[in-house]
Amino acid sequence: MSSKDIRLGASTYSYQEAIWRGDLDLEGVMTAIKGCGGEGIEIFGEELIPSFPYISKEFLYKWQYLLDNIGIEPVCYEHFADRRYWKDSKRYLTDDEVFEVSLQYLRSAKKLGCPFIKLSHDGHNGRWIMNDEEDHKIVNARIFERLLPFAEELGVKMALEVHAPGLLEDGGNDDFLEAIERTRCYEGGGLMLDFSGVYRDICPQQEDAFVKRGAKREIIRYMREMSRKAHTYDGNNQVDWDEVEARVKEMGGGALELAMLNGPALGMQLSFRNMLITPMETVKEYASRLVYCHAKMHWINEDCTSDEIDYPRLFRALCEGGFKGWICTEFEGQRLVPHTLNEVELVRRQHKLMRQCLADCAAEGL
Repeated sequence: MSSKDIRLGASTYSYQEAIWRGDLDLEGVMTAIKGCGGEGIEIFGEELIPSFPYISKEFLYKWQYLLDNIGIEPVCYEHFADRRYWKDSKRYLTDDEVFEVSLQYLRSAKKLGCPFIKLSHDGHNGRWIMNDEEDHKIVNARIFERLLPFAEELGVKMALEVHAPGLLEDGGNDDFLEAIERTRCYEGGGLMLDFSGVYRDICPQQEDAFVKRGAKREIIRYMREMSRKAHTYDGNNQVDWDEVEARVKEMGGGALELAMLNGPALGMQLSFRNMLITPMETVKEYASRLVYCHAKMHWINEDCTSDEIDYPRLFRALCEGGFKGWICTEFEGQRLVPHTLNEVELVRRQHKLMRQCLADCAAEGL
């Protein structure tokens, strides 16, 4: 495997606000992806398919026409697998109902020409956060096992998204991987890395939000710097968090700053001290077993660099580990500060950064 085996695309989810406002339609989204250098599209059905959850002939003709004329490939169909029944919020779908819904997604993906569906499932956020209420779970391993032979026959692979605070190595997906081994339907499903699992820092918009709540900006920036240092993986990552806490107090930090450091703090899944992140060596170890990746991001700097993720080391780990396939952008920063961010521009910046990382890997012979 090499950096040449990795291709870049984007999810329509990245443009959710522009779509909602009516600034972008399906053609506009495809054009935006193509314009930033992307080659593939992941489509979110509720956003852009008028006949959702069905694929009408009218939409299919339009879809195929745009793919051909804009020059972009179908990659993935989003499947959130919500258990709630929309006509009655107190009722949850049974396993059989979730199976039928999921099978419909697989068939729809086949019609759209997508080789993957992104699957939200019990292991989505890791073993430690799995819901014990059986009736409220989404796609469990039993349903997944029933779906595997259908997925393999259709030629659509179920990508098991590993999403923060879940980690590749936390065991949250073990039951699903065991189902693949039992059925030997190896083309029916596999692991998918969401880049949220390698976040090492918050974004500027989150910093601004905490400042508005009364936190001191210089203290937040000090903690952000320490968090990035702790996750550099270059031998210079020794951070004594007790010393950091003492320094925060010396700088005048109060309850909010200490909550950001030690948790819990509103708006942060985890604290700086307790940030869960998959080490790059682990990414490298799992890379050849990944079938798909989501390039989750909330912000890319104007110079096309990132504080959230160490992109150069991440892409080097993926290339060295033998990842082969698609990486599609999933931009979510607009949800932090609605109506203020240019989604097209942020995706463009990330693609420029990712292409540079791939070029650097190629230059190293990876």
